[in-house]
Amino acid sequence: MRQPPRQLRLSRGIGLLDALIALALLAFGMLAMTRFQGHLVTQATESQTRQVASQLAAEHLSTVLVDVRNAACYTLPQAGICGNADAASRSTAWADRVAASLPAPVTAEAALDAASGRMTVTLTWLGKDSGEIRRLENITDVRP
Repeated sequence: MRQPPRQLRLSRGIGLLDALIALALLAFGMLAMTRFQGHLVTQATESQTRQVASQLAAEHLSTVLVDVRNAACYTLPQAGICGNADAASRSTAWADRVAASLPAPVTAEAALDAASGRMTVTLTWLGKDSGEIRRLENITDVRP
């Protein structure tokens, strides 16, 4: 039998080593892409929650703008005497929807500054994935 030249004997298995290195690099790249996709899903969830909170705050302020004469009835927690039971029940129903729509713990506050005629709606909730407290504050002028 004829023996292969020395150089061929030394280069045997190099192709297999190259393939193993390529597979390792591919595995790390796929792991990084999976982690990146996880972060994207987290950000999308947080963004959706902020959008829901913004819509709920705008809904409450719009309700107050439609019923300006009973603006004091829409404060949360209820401040002062409310002469319109229907307005008070709408406000309570809105607070219940907020609690059901945002990740707990949720606080919904609405304050009316009688001197300036401004209604401020403040929503706070716990970020689903981040675990941080999130806060949204909307202000509008409710003078008739």
